Amino acid sequence: MEAYFNELSLHSFTDNETAKNAFLLLGNCLKKLSEMGVSNTRMTDEATRKGILSGQTLNRVLNNEAVIDKDLKSVIINRMCTLEPIDDLENKYNVTGFQYNGEDCKGLGWACEDIEDSVALGLSLEDIWTDRNYNVNIYMLDEDGEEVSSVSQCKHVVTPNGIENLRDFFQTKINIPTNGSVLAIETVSLFPHLIFAGQALEQLKNIKDAVAVEQIYYRLRDLERVAANSIVPISTSIFKYKTTPESETRSRLPEMFVKFEDGETRHCSWHSRFIPGAGRIHFYYDESEKIFYVGYIGEKL
Repeated sequence: MEAYFNELSLHSFTDNETAKNAFLLLGNCLKKLSEMGVSNTRMTDEATRKGILSGQTLNRVLNNEAVIDKDLKSVIINRMCTLEPIDDLENKYNVTGFQYNGEDCKGLGWACEDIEDSVALGLSLEDIWTDRNYNVNIYMLDEDGEEVSSVSQCKHVVTPNGIENLRDFFQTKINIPTNGSVLAIETVSLFPHLIFAGQALEQLKNIKDAVAVEQIYYRLRDLERVAANSIVPISTSIFKYKTTPESETRSRLPEMFVKFEDGETRHCSWHSRFIPGAGRIHFYYDESEKIFYVGYIGEKL
């Protein structure tokens, strides 16, 4: 798992002492993240060129021993690395940009729940950058090449205490299967209110991309949450992730009618979306039994 550095939190400091205290706190956060299993904190190339002190960019401040001593410099260099190549991430998710309060925000964007579902690490700035969630605007291309926008929350931390408060989240991330075959085996124990068609389990077993498997895991967990809490009737508003019914025309496609192991054929016209690509989890929700029947997992039909 990797975290992402919030480049918007980089700001100018009035003196060496103030900057020193800020970077000491950053170093303690990097150590705490490592304790939680976060191997790297990625940042943009632009961040390294931002002015921190008069006439000094971040790269120059790293060599200013009045601000960052050798031990802290080693921690920062070893735990933080650049976000490049950014094009690879953009191609994977079809993302065209992220914004917070009208400003571009790559770090917050990549960390948000609907993309990498990680955490963003920033420098503390009172009343502006604190330990809390921030809403990020995501701009991306849909499967038809049209730009669409959505809003997603980003977990943001600036102190070791803020990181500690997310311990359960980090523990969950560590335990998420990263291979479709493993997730398929664990579906019964992980999702007791979900019943999978044979074809859906086979499709899941063939998914090797760890990012896609993680995305599928979270969508299935969302279905489990709805059923376990007996939330009815079905509607787009009861789901955490984008989940909608097919159009009337597409709902009549033969692929929407899936035969399950009990011999019943069910109309799996609702779907939850996942990325990278145009991933779909098609299902039928039995509202009386509070059971989701998952009929298909894969690319858009």
